[in-house]
Amino acid sequence: MQTLKLVTEIQSGVQEDKQVKLLFSGPRRKLLQITLRNHAVLAAHQAAEPITIHCIAGSGTLESPVPGEQLALLPGVLITIEPNVDHEIQATPAVSILLTKFGLD
Repeated sequence: MQTLKLVTEIQSGVQEDKQVKLLFSGPRRKLLQITLRNHAVLAAHQAAEPITIHCIAGSGTLESPVPGEQLALLPGVLITIEPNVDHEIQATPAVSILLTKFGLD
């Protein structure tokens, strides 16, 4: 059992537009906190495993596989995505998410 510390406020004055912090890596799961600033974009990509995206702070949009459909990322929103589904995240203007990757072993 471990307690993980999430950053629940997006710090201003930080130079990096994208920060990725590995919080936990263990059997069948990995947790990362990703923070995007200044309208940064996490370009369209796919994950080989099922994932969840949980908005912790700020706001953004997640482009869904349906062309032109966007899902709002606001604190408390949790989105599940199956393997090999295209998705993209845009900060509006800054967003911090908890990404959980579920291994299939």
